[in-house]
Amino acid sequence: VNMLFSQEWEYSLEYGPYDNEMLFFVEPTELSDGNIAVASYYSYKRANTPYIYSKDPAVVILSSSGEELARCVFHREGYTSMTYTPYLIEKDGDLFALFTHSPEHDYDSPNYFLNYDNPPEDAILSFCKLDKELNIIDSCEYRFPIDIFQDSNWWQWQEEPNELSGHLFMLSVFEDKEDLIGSYIKTVSADIDSIGSRGHDSLFFFRMNFKGEIVDMKGYERETHGFTCPSIVYRRNQILKTDSNYLLYEAYDKDIKHGQVLYYDLEFNHVATKYIVHPDYNTPILDADPLKDISVLKINDSTTYLSVTASCIDNPHNDFYNDVRLYKLNDNIENASDYLSTENYIIRGGPYTYERPPGTNSVDVANDTSIYFACNYNMHDSALEPYCVIECLNADMDTISTLFYDKSLESIRTMNDGNILLTGYGYIAKFPASAFDPDKIEALISPKTKAIMAVHYVGYPCDMDKIMAIAKKHTILVLEDAA
Repeated sequence: VNMLFSQEWEYSLEYGPYDNEMLFFVEPTELSDGNIAVASYYSYKRANTPYIYSKDPAVVILSSSGEELARCVFHREGYTSMTYTPYLIEKDGDLFALFTHSPEHDYDSPNYFLNYDNPPEDAILSFCKLDKELNIIDSCEYRFPIDIFQDSNWWQWQEEPNELSGHLFMLSVFEDKEDLIGSYIKTVSADIDSIGSRGHDSLFFFRMNFKGEIVDMKGYERETHGFTCPSIVYRRNQILKTDSNYLLYEAYDKDIKHGQVLYYDLEFNHVATKYIVHPDYNTPILDADPLKDISVLKINDSTTYLSVTASCIDNPHNDFYNDVRLYKLNDNIENASDYLSTENYIIRGGPYTYERPPGTNSVDVANDTSIYFACNYNMHDSALEPYCVIECLNADMDTISTLFYDKSLESIRTMNDGNILLTGYGYIAKFPASAFDPDKIEALISPKTKAIMAVHYVGYPCDMDKIMAIAKKHTILVLEDAA
């Protein structure tokens, strides 16, 4: 039983809150040689505030057994990365990284852009081909003029100088046939005394070949004026692809709508907009509650799983307490309605607890059948340790089994063999697919086995019928722990 539910390995780095530098693991990619490339970012402590950091894109290569093989940090003098983490793509055995740099506006940082004789006035989009040791063997750069105005007398700018100054934020990068499709937001600087005077933020789509050449690009002006902080509002991988469209999922808080999906054709022309409404909101205060912490996964042209944070319907007046929801949506553009159809959904959380989905990916699919859904608990209770629950769901979104981990989670990814990779604050761990399958218990029973311990945790009971049948067959005890 211990073998069944234990992780295969964990690679972790020990950091404290006052360490000057830290490496964060975000999104793992399984490579064709069996190794794992982890899109990461390197953080530097702000001089006067121990919890605010400047960031550089980074990549770490681990072996299939969790040993570090290589590490690379993409640092630029006078710049930071508001995308934080690079996007990694493997093509024909070669590894490529795509990431951004924007001027570093934190004047407490030794990398502050005005510390240099030629301070930057542009943001940079970089595309690199990497060797096995993560050396750059080929690269392309694109520089875009960026707003470097600093609203330095505003207290919020002083706390979030990079978020509220002009920068690039990558929304998505994915392979489409022989090219890469990418999207980024280019922000202007926020100006609290003259809102709108610096222009509008912009959304750009581009098509890039694997030589790093941008062969097509199209941009759209947004309604926002530098105050949205895309790195807070958006997450990675928010643009999806169907056979005929690209879809952008985002929050929306007008006219009793909670989210919207923007549809673009394959030439990046905007062709439709559809809306998302939480299906069971029945309190006026919830009417203007936009989607938060969006994570999306497309299964086919008509079906998408959407994970979001939402206000708790049993305690709607308290912004501190949230639920985490997983929706199964029909987002086929041919549907007549302007609203997406919610085919099914589940809710996790309570009226007096604070839950959040993982920061990057909270839902994934293994072998086209098993859906894995993750949720973090105790996220803002200093008296309790955070932990995560990963559920294995069937197509009807019924819970088949659960896995509990004593750390908060940043991302969940399934591997080609169905095993699970988890990343979080300073760690990456691998769990076998059997950790979710009670049918695998019997194969692990040996003459030394004395008991099976079933842990029912926070409302998720074990499959006791199967466990009791196995125990009876082998004449062993069952211990139940209702935690």
